[in-house]
Amino acid sequence: MAADWSQLPKDLLQLIYKKLNNQFYQLRFRSVCSPWRSSISKNHLNNLPSKLPSSSNSNNTSRKFPLSKRSIFLITPPPNQQTLNPWLIKIGPDSNNQTHLWHPLSRDTQFPLHYPIIDFNQLSVQDLGHEFVIGNFPSRRPFYINRNNSLDPGKVVVCDTWHNGINDCSLLLTIHVNGDLAIFRCGDERWTLIPSISEFSYSDVCVFNGRPMAIDISGQIVEVRPDLSLDLVMESGFGEEKMFLVESDGELLLVSGHLSYDCDDSVLDDDGEGIYDGAVQFDVFRLDEKEKKWLHVKNLGNRVLFLGEDCAFSASFIGNGNCVIFSDTVFHSVHSAELGISVFHLDGRRTSPLSDFPCYSNLFWPAPEWVELLTDNSRVCVLD
Repeated sequence: MAADWSQLPKDLLQLIYKKLNNQFYQLRFRSVCSPWRSSISKNHLNNLPSKLPSSSNSNNTSRKFPLSKRSIFLITPPPNQQTLNPWLIKIGPDSNNQTHLWHPLSRDTQFPLHYPIIDFNQLSVQDLGHEFVIGNFPSRRPFYINRNNSLDPGKVVVCDTWHNGINDCSLLLTIHVNGDLAIFRCGDERWTLIPSISEFSYSDVCVFNGRPMAIDISGQIVEVRPDLSLDLVMESGFGEEKMFLVESDGELLLVSGHLSYDCDDSVLDDDGEGIYDGAVQFDVFRLDEKEKKWLHVKNLGNRVLFLGEDCAFSASFIGNGNCVIFSDTVFHSVHSAELGISVFHLDGRRTSPLSDFPCYSNLFWPAPEWVELLTDNSRVCVLD
C-alpha cells in the first residue's frame, strides 16, 4: 500500500518547511494538500510576531501594526520561447492577510489577481528575494507617535539565522526616525535602538551572507553582533545623497546616487549654485571585504539592479542589463496615483523613463500574453 504523504507528522512537516530556503518552494509546499497547508501558518515569519509595537518605549500602550512578508519572483517563458518577455511579480498578504499581487517596486500598489492558476511546471521561476513591510496596507496609516521613541520604518530586513549568543534567533532590522538602527528579536516585547558609532545617520540596511548590516550616509558599513554591538566592516569612504545596499550574485554592491545639477554659468541660481535638472546619477561599487575597500563597477554585464521603496534586488537578462531601474520615490516624495519608474544606464550615464525601453517596461503589469495562455481555468489559484 502506498504511503499517505498527507498524514506526515506536523512537526516533521514544519522541519521540512524550514529547510526550504527558496520562497517559491515554500509556496508550493503549502499547496500540496490541506494538511500540509494547515501545518504552516499563512504568514510564516520565522518566530517573529505577526504584529509589532510602534515604539521603543517599554511603557508604550499604543496599538500594534502587522508585519507582512512578500516574495519577489521573475517568471520566464518556456525554454523554446525565450524571445518572449519575462514577468516580474511580487506576491504577499495585505494587512487582512489576503494575498495580492503588488508592484515590485512599491509597498502600497496592488494589482488584480484574476488569473486562475499559472502552471509553474512549464516555467522557470527565479526567486529574487523578499521584502518585509510594517503597517496597514494598502493605504498605510501613520506608524509613529512622536519623534523621540517611535518608528516610521521604510526598508525592513529579517535575518533568520542570527545567533544571539545562546541559539539561533530571527532578527528584524530597520532605521529609526532619528537615524539610529532599530532591531526587534524573537521574544522581544519592544524595539531596541542601537546608536550610530559615527556622527552620521544610517541610510540603508540589508542581510548579506546571513549577517545583518547597515550603511550610513558617509559610506561606513557596520554589522550587528550578537551582543547588539556594531562591528565596523568598512570605513567611511565617500558620501552621497542616497546609499543602497544590494546583494547580487553573491556579492554586496553599494549603489550611491545623487541628483544631478546643471552647472553651466547661464543657468546658475541667485546664490551661484547649479540648478537641479531633474536627472539622477548612480555609481555602483563592489565590496572587497578582505582588502577593506570598494571596487568601482563600471559594467554590470547582463545584470539589472532594482531599487524600490522598501526593497532592492537584482536579476539577469540575456541581451540586456548594465542599468539601474528605480522608483521615483527613491529621491522624491511622490503623491501621484501612478508610480514613476526610471532607468539609469551605466554605460552612457543617462537617465530615461521606463516607457522608453519596452524590454524593461514589459516586465511589469499587465502580465505578458503568454502567461494568460498558460493558465488553467479548471484549477484554483494558490499563491499564499
